[in-house]
Amino acid sequence: MAHGAELVSYFRWRQAPFGQEQLHAGLLRPDDESAPVLGEVETVAREIGDLGPLGSGPRQVALIFSYEADWVTSIQPQGAGLSALWAAFDFYSGLRQMGLNVDIVHPSASLDGYELCVIPCLPIVSDVLLRNLEKFCGQVVVGPRSGSRGTDFAIPDGLPPGALFPGKVSRIESLRPGLAHEGDGWRIEQWLEHLETDAEPELVAADGTTASWRAGSIRYLGAWPTPDIVRALLGLAVLDTNLSTHNLPEGLRLRQAGDHIFAFNYGNESCDVPPSIPECVVLGDRKIIPAGVAVYKNVLN
Repeated sequence: MAHGAELVSYFRWRQAPFGQEQLHAGLLRPDDESAPVLGEVETVAREIGDLGPLGSGPRQVALIFSYEADWVTSIQPQGAGLSALWAAFDFYSGLRQMGLNVDIVHPSASLDGYELCVIPCLPIVSDVLLRNLEKFCGQVVVGPRSGSRGTDFAIPDGLPPGALFPGKVSRIESLRPGLAHEGDGWRIEQWLEHLETDAEPELVAADGTTASWRAGSIRYLGAWPTPDIVRALLGLAVLDTNLSTHNLPEGLRLRQAGDHIFAFNYGNESCDVPPSIPECVVLGDRKIIPAGVAVYKNVLN
């Protein structure tokens, strides 16, 4: 519901007493008595009824993902774990840790209304995306290996990242385990691209190795998006937007729908929501138990 679901369908209603699905639990046991989960479902149903229609969440961050990108990086991984899927996951995790609404969208999707566009890893860049980026007024973060292949799987004549960023990737390295370039609270690991560019170096390691560059509203990350470096880079990008972030404790995640903010505790211990969350409690409390949820109303909206 927090993420815009219109229906939740439970499988199964009743646990089957025969066939291959005998061990698929249901809301009812095979003897038609209530299973333990039925009480939880009834509670959720009452809470949804009390909340009523919420409306859609604000457009904050568009995260560009393409299955084609994952196929390309799976065919030519160049190193363990260096796939577009995991790059997207690392950026997504970093954005959610900041309490932002993240929409995962196709490269052809409109970017209207978003403050930040993140392209974690997109080897083949479509003309549609380039046109949408030309019209986009927000901040853009581009991850490694983007623009590195054409539709025929060849390296572009002008070298990557092509039209995504002003510069040329002149050399790449997949870094062996244990080899890292240390920065201020972050490090370059696993993957490194060397750029020929007039853009401004932004994240620079102690030994002078550049992790990311900035050209206007666009930032290019030439290192693999490990959690520490993602946090540092996104922190800089968000400063140039109108987005508000939250200092969330471990395991706490937020999602805004309409003028309501949902808080979910995925951790193993109870946690307090930060003071930046509105005080108006609609459901739950300011302290959320493990696997618990609370809802707050943003009275400023």
